[in-house]
Amino acid sequence: ALLLLGLCYSLRLSIIEPDEAVKTMVNDLARGILSMQIENGAFCIEFGKKGERYDNYLEGIEFFHGEAMLSLACAYELATTWTIDDDASGILVESTREAILPALHRAFRFYSGYYYHTEDVAVNYNIWQVISFAKYHDALDDDDDRTEKHQVKKYVLDMCQGICQSKSWKYQLARGKSFYGNLETVEIACGLDALAEGIQVAKGYKDSSNLATLFERHARNALYFLEWAHACVPDSCTLGRGGLGSGGVQVFEQRLD
Repeated sequence: ALLLLGLCYSLRLSIIEPDEAVKTMVNDLARGILSMQIENGAFCIEFGKKGERYDNYLEGIEFFHGEAMLSLACAYELATTWTIDDDASGILVESTREAILPALHRAFRFYSGYYYHTEDVAVNYNIWQVISFAKYHDALDDDDDRTEKHQVKKYVLDMCQGICQSKSWKYQLARGKSFYGNLETVEIACGLDALAEGIQVAKGYKDSSNLATLFERHARNALYFLEWAHACVPDSCTLGRGGLGSGGVQVFEQRLD
């Protein structure tokens, strides 16, 4: 999933050329992820026998499932909005491109149901779900998919509110410092990415303008916090000054970039 994401953004930023080898990789990775979706809409995270896959579909649900859906959504977005020699669909073959939205539709049914019927869902679940389903929301047609689009909008905005109410956002930002080394700084940085998507979704609906304002306020606070956290990294930091915290090797601050 992360390799597919890297390829999509590298193509969009013109870091790599869309030659046949790259297009083959994009299609193969997308088809590989699509093949991991099971009948209930969930994605399994380990390749293997079908029976084994049914047993592990909740494993890593806070991170890996959202990463898989985001990579599919980004590949679809690239194929439908980015032009290669005047052929917007050139990066994905037709069969792969046409399989992505139905897959995200099935996934939405499963993951939204999991969110609304499971207690104490980790905030990292919200973050990856918001980022992936905000892109799914944008891909839906305003007329043909109106009901689905409004349901996805509600899900995205509900999860954004969950991010703002999470422990790291309510208390870490309020205190102005991290009280768990820099571990929760990851949730601030990634949560900010999710809130940016939520702000865009909320601004598209008059009845959600108050939420857009709320999310923007939290986003500004998060930016101030991350600037402060980055400035606190000492020169002696084991892994260098590239990260957003100074917790040492144990928390791998470089991953925060």
